[in-house]
Amino acid sequence: MAQDSEQSAETLKMRDLERLSGVGRETIRFYIREGLLPEPERPKRNVARYSQTHVDRLRAIRKLQQERFLPLSVIKTIVRAEGDAAGAGIAGFIGLENVLVPLLSDPKNLEPRPLSVVSDEMEVPVETIDWLIEMGLVRADAQNGTRCLDGRNARIVALWKELVDIGFSPEAGYLEPQWKIYAAFLDWLVREEVNSFYKNLAPKIGQAEAGVMASAGVRIMNEILPLMRTDRIVRAVAEISERGELPDFQADADEPASS
Repeated sequence: MAQDSEQSAETLKMRDLERLSGVGRETIRFYIREGLLPEPERPKRNVARYSQTHVDRLRAIRKLQQERFLPLSVIKTIVRAEGDAAGAGIAGFIGLENVLVPLLSDPKNLEPRPLSVVSDEMEVPVETIDWLIEMGLVRADAQNGTRCLDGRNARIVALWKELVDIGFSPEAGYLEPQWKIYAAFLDWLVREEVNSFYKNLAPKIGQAEAGVMASAGVRIMNEILPLMRTDRIVRAVAEISERGELPDFQADADEPASS
């Protein structure tokens, strides 16, 4: 072990890199050609020297392949974005979205479609989608001057239509104030989540690790939040049944927090 530590602190030959990383030389050369690994130092024409950076990068690639089952195309995006950003503060996370997006989504599902096309497919008037956009429930992007929705936002439109169809309609009292609650809450929640992620982790880890960690965190919280919400709804309904009246939310808000 001591020998490994001493060797890793110096420049490495190919056989040392193979031994320390557990990756064969042909694969290493392929990664260099594909831009997954930086070029080695070449003190002479036929001499290549590697460093701990190469060892760490190879170990990271193996981990992404074996634990996350990611294809090389996605891994390339991650490792290129990482660079030497670790410890660079918030600046080291600039461009993190380029790492995060392929980890969170199937790119095909994010293919933008014109708003008019989504309107026809969902049988939701363009004016209604505009209303959802104004409330913040749906986000549109401009593509060559045409307003578009990606698959995620188109799905939100479809699900909102389902809600209206089963009775959560304007006629039943579900108007703009009720829908805006969700957009306002999520804007606040996401702002808090992102700020804490950057403040806590940007000075400590690089973009590759941040992308994997953030994507896993998003997926896990996307499971936790519906469970918490459902649990609270059931408890709130049970409380109303027990009390025989609706809770006074304003009074609850005015009460000082107990210590």
